[in-house]
This record gives sequence, structure tokens and C-alpha cells, in this order.
Amino acid sequence: MTKRSSEILFIALMLLFPVLQFFLFWVIPNFNSIIMGFQDASGGFTLKNFEQFFTFLFQGKDFLGQHNEIVYAIKNSLIYFAVNIFISTPIVIFFSYVLFKRVPMSGAFKIIFYLPSIIGATVTTTLYRALLLEGAPAYELLKSIGFFTAEMEQLGLFASDSTAFLMVIMYSIWTCVGINMILFYGAMKRIPNEIFESAEVDGVGFFRQFISIVVPLIWPTITTLIIFSLSGMFISYGAVMILTPSVKTASMVGWYIVKWTTAIDSHASIYYPAAVGLIFTVIGLPFVLVIRWLLNKVSATVEY
Repeated sequence: MTKRSSEILFIALMLLFPVLQFFLFWVIPNFNSIIMGFQDASGGFTLKNFEQFFTFLFQGKDFLGQHNEIVYAIKNSLIYFAVNIFISTPIVIFFSYVLFKRVPMSGAFKIIFYLPSIIGATVTTTLYRALLLEGAPAYELLKSIGFFTAEMEQLGLFASDSTAFLMVIMYSIWTCVGINMILFYGAMKRIPNEIFESAEVDGVGFFRQFISIVVPLIWPTITTLIIFSLSGMFISYGAVMILTPSVKTASMVGWYIVKWTTAIDSHASIYYPAAVGLIFTVIGLPFVLVIRWLLNKVSATVEY
């Protein structure tokens, strides 16, 4: 066997497992879910699953005539995405910039901000809940300023309709800082020092450097993370599943689909959630592509 043949064989063997894994655990399940969206319990072709979704959406009622969770799920998913983009991302970018400028104790702050990302989700959620359960310092502080209603005191912050989703939002802000901070910090480290030295000679201050130099130069990284966040808008459900699984008003689209696939109910089936997933895929794909195109128009890619 020639050297060239050996190299090709080695590459093929290295790629075999990930390609096989991708085919078995992504292509086949997704292809099957598309087919199931058009099937009924007997396996026959039907559009009833899609009709049910739009009936539930516009009438606001579910199978049992109760207020339908999908209304809350869509609204909460949009809010979750908006918070990540317009609140979490700017905060993380600025914190990354402050650490990049080597403020006092920047190394310690890096560890503190990154800790939630390296600790298991079960541990972080347990800690987060412990901070906000009755008797905890944060709970007592909120109570002392008159934050609680009678419903909140009776059910707690994680079970009250008025606060459950807020707790999910706060948790997502807390846990998303770590990994995103590392990515933004790494992008800033790639910027040549000569640019900052020249700016300082010209009298450009701390905040002006951030707005006029750093943000434009790391814009490709910002765009990538926004697209990732947007792509996951309709499939995120981890925080809801762990923190507020039984609160309908805290649901998101991903959790709504997961609950239907695991529900033990005479009305539930895997075919309806398959149709719901397909609907949001059809809605989300062009939306992601349009947002990506718009973001790429905001700032030209700079080689440095």
C-alpha cells in the first residue's frame, strides 16, 4: 500500500465513526419525525396533527378545553431569545472586554464567571434554587422590600405563575456568561496590540475603544453566537424542565414538544409533537437565514 493510500485510509477510518453517529442519531431520527408529523396512530397519512396545532394556537384551548400551553410556549421562547440577545450578550461582551483590559483581579473574575459552565447542570440548578427558596438570603431580601404577592408566598418563586418564567430567565443569564465570555475574550485576544496602542496615542478612551474598535473587530464572533442562540430558540427547554416543569406559564416550545412525546395520556401521541417540531422548523429556518444575512450586512469582516 502506497503512502497516499495509507493516508486516505487513515482519514476514512477517522471520519467513519462521526459520520455514522451523525447518520444514526441525527439524519434517521429527524427523517422519521418528519414522516410521523403526517401520520396518525394507525400509521396512515393525515394532516390532522397540523390542524390540531393551529386550532390550539388560535382558540387557545387544548384537548381538555383548558388554556393551551403553546400560547405561553411561543411567547416565552421569543422573550428568552430577546433576553439572550439584547441583555445577556451585551453584558457578556462588556465583561469580557473589562477582563481583556486586565483590570485588578481579572484572573479571579474569569474563574468566578466560568464556574457555572464547568459545574454540572444539576449542581448549578440546586444551588440556584437554594438561593431563592424560602428562608434563603435572596428570598428574605425580596420579601423585605415587598416583592411577594400572596400567591408567591404560598407557592414559592418557582411555582408561581407570575414569577416562574422570570426565574428561568435569571438562571439563563447567570449560566450563559461563562462559555460566551471565553469565546469573546478569545476573539479580543486576537486583535493586534498595535491597534490599541495607536488608539491610546490618539487619546481614544476605554469606552470608545470598546465601541469603535473591539465590537466591530469581533463582530463575526458576535454574529455566530447570535445565530446559535436563534437556532436554539425553539429547542431550548433544559432550564424549564429542571426548575419549573409543572408550571404551564413558564413553558417554552422545546419543553412543550418534549412533554408531548413523554406524556402518558389518552390524548397524547408522538405524532402531534412531530408535527409541531416540523412547523417550527419551517418557520425558523428562513428566519435564521434572514437574520444571518442582516447581521453580515451590519459590519464588514476585517482581516487582521
